[in-house]
Amino acid sequence: MRYDETFNQDGYHSALLTSYSFDPVLFPSFRPEPVDDDGRPLQEKIVATAMDGDHLLGILPTGTGKSICYQIPALSRYDKTGALTVVISPLVALMADQVQGLVRSGISSAVTVNGLLSLPERQDALDKVRLGDAAILLISPEQLRSTTVRSVLAQREVGLWVLDEAHCVSKWGHDFRPDYRYVSRFIKESSGNDPAPVLCLTATAKPDVVQDIRSHFQDRLGADLTLIDGGASRSNLSFQVLPTQRATKMADILDTIESHLPSEGVSGAVVYCATRSATERVAEFLKQQGIAAERYHAGLSADDKREIQEDFRVGNLRVIAATNAFGMGVDKPDVRLVVHGDVPGSLENYLQEAGRAGRDREPANCVLLFNSEDVDRQFSLV
Repeated sequence: MRYDETFNQDGYHSALLTSYSFDPVLFPSFRPEPVDDDGRPLQEKIVATAMDGDHLLGILPTGTGKSICYQIPALSRYDKTGALTVVISPLVALMADQVQGLVRSGISSAVTVNGLLSLPERQDALDKVRLGDAAILLISPEQLRSTTVRSVLAQREVGLWVLDEAHCVSKWGHDFRPDYRYVSRFIKESSGNDPAPVLCLTATAKPDVVQDIRSHFQDRLGADLTLIDGGASRSNLSFQVLPTQRATKMADILDTIESHLPSEGVSGAVVYCATRSATERVAEFLKQQGIAAERYHAGLSADDKREIQEDFRVGNLRVIAATNAFGMGVDKPDVRLVVHGDVPGSLENYLQEAGRAGRDREPANCVLLFNSEDVDRQFSLV
């Protein structure tokens, strides 16, 4: 496979496929870390394994480029055979962000179908899939129960199934989502005993979660997932825990931002909060201090979310105060600081959220403001 490689402003590349034999020498931009025991970038290894048609579970640290691991095989299959790649994703924001990122890179053959689309938008996306104009379809697992989605998929050859944030499959995972386990049933029902390759990708999977994911697909599909594990380590991130009190938390958040976020430029910071009301209070406080800040949580309208995300991406907003609804939907490589104003619900959640920082591989800081009262509050929310 040869690539005409271009780079957009986020540092991501567009891979425009012109032939079919994968040659990593002609694609030099796999990230240098993490690597396997032979020094081979794991991105490259995952791509090569997926293009060989093997079932695969790939674990890469947050921010090390999981998306390209399915995008290259997906575009290759579409270019060669016209086959569709179906990507199962947990968040509407993440799906929309993936599509927009590909469009910015000059690739218009990815579409998403989700509950926030208008009826004309939904129909247009479904028509592109049905007519063969879509190479990649990004949907939530719940959409597989839609009769219109099922009907459209029945009219296309599916060449690859991708489960992004695959830890959602596992009952032992921190974000278990029952409908993720329905995906294997749907594949079995629609493909019989010869399913298309399954590629599972995640950044956070403990050993019991890994075993649960692999056992699930082995039992349901007879699919033996090859494990490529890059761990969760990010050498460019610095972690710090600072004490705080309820009365001083706002000031401590401000001090942390002023200490770690460059005053000039368009880099950004994310302040994670446990509740929607906390994001509102933090954002309002930071605005009063002259900082371009906004809140982000699941209670906002789809239009407000899109506008806030785009303003943050291009640097019009420097700080987002967010619940974990913002977690997996961030596409901003130059986040220099992640602050946890409240203790997160689990270590996995913390790694996922802290991993929003430094996706450009430049140094970044992750600061947890610790107050024992927050621990009690977090467990009361659970």
